[in-house]
Amino acid sequence: MTPSLSLGLYLLFAAGGPAPAVRRPDRPAGPLIWLHAASPDQADAVTQIARRIARAGGPVQLLLTFGFPSESNGLDLPPTTLTDAAPVDRRRAVQDFLVHWRPDAALIAGTRFPPALVAEIHAAGVPLYGVFSGGASGRLPYSPWKRSLLGAVVARFTVVLAPDETLAARLAAPAGPGPQVEAGGPVEDVTDPLPATEAEREALATLLRARPVWLAMSVPEDELQAVIAAHTLAMRHAHRMLLICVPRDIGATDRFNAAFAAEGWEVAQRARDEEPLAEVQVLIADGETELGLWYRLAPVTFMGGTLGNSGAGRSPMEPAALGSAVVCGPNPGPHTAAYGRLAAARASRLVRDSAALAAAVADLIAPDRAAQLAHNAWTASSGGAEVADRIARSLVAAATKAGADAARAAADGGR
Repeated sequence: MTPSLSLGLYLLFAAGGPAPAVRRPDRPAGPLIWLHAASPDQADAVTQIARRIARAGGPVQLLLTFGFPSESNGLDLPPTTLTDAAPVDRRRAVQDFLVHWRPDAALIAGTRFPPALVAEIHAAGVPLYGVFSGGASGRLPYSPWKRSLLGAVVARFTVVLAPDETLAARLAAPAGPGPQVEAGGPVEDVTDPLPATEAEREALATLLRARPVWLAMSVPEDELQAVIAAHTLAMRHAHRMLLICVPRDIGATDRFNAAFAAEGWEVAQRARDEEPLAEVQVLIADGETELGLWYRLAPVTFMGGTLGNSGAGRSPMEPAALGSAVVCGPNPGPHTAAYGRLAAARASRLVRDSAALAAAVADLIAPDRAAQLAHNAWTASSGGAEVADRIARSLVAAATKAGADAARAAADGGR
């Protein structure tokens, strides 16, 4: 590989001193794949790839890191996924991280690729895959120096996927021959429909008998009054309207029940096996385990947490994939890219306060309005699955091969 002056100078200044001691989880035995979300818009992308790797089975372990302040508890990760603090973009810090975890394959997804991180992974001989989103504008740096640096960084990947042909060509040009730069798709938009028991869905649909229904999911307590205001207005337009409410904290169920009852509403609780009979105005769900059922029954879903400071707990692509129109506030949490793509596809309704939420729910009672939004949402959520599957297969194959090679070398060394 041709040496790069721009990357060489960057690494000279990014050498770093001794990294502070960091308590990390123990590395498990067997092949390990490191997934790094370098920017917030790619948190959903690495989640989708992680789920596909886990689905493939086998002895592969997953490690997830973030290049930004975040928590993984808002992401639907495989249960055995390990998380750790990502190393800063300094050579010594990255080297220490690699010595501890010894990944057999790695993936970096983001609007930029940290140069020292990429260079040290490449120097360690770890197969490295990239998902480049390009940010909101999809532009690359104009500065010749920065373009040279980007080219040198991209050249150290095994494969880099860009969202479209135009950006793939722009990435490949400064990288020169060597790296495989391909047009992929919006990996973060991929969402597998959440499961539901068809017999249960059919029974509830029959019971509801075409009643208008809306869902408020993962609702934190600081948004409860906004949901109440929205349901109050919605029932003025359709007095048979049913609200299905999923509290974010299942321990708050009784407080939610009391607040709804104080409005004079008849409330049923799923945890008590109570049914949404004709006189019931609110059904409180038993946690988030049956979201696949509620998305199928509710033509409209409000994404709880997006109005306040807590942020959305789950991806809006979940209801979108099941044909439920998405209503959301201005705070997307870790799902910035997914909300952005729904907005660009005219597949969601943005509300900024409780009054706007109430107006949106009342407006979307009209079946034709909700249906158009839901159709756009389903279209936006259905792309990129093939790309995510291909990345997952490549990472598993690379990690498995590297793990086998290491085991063979260790056995040969012991003879």
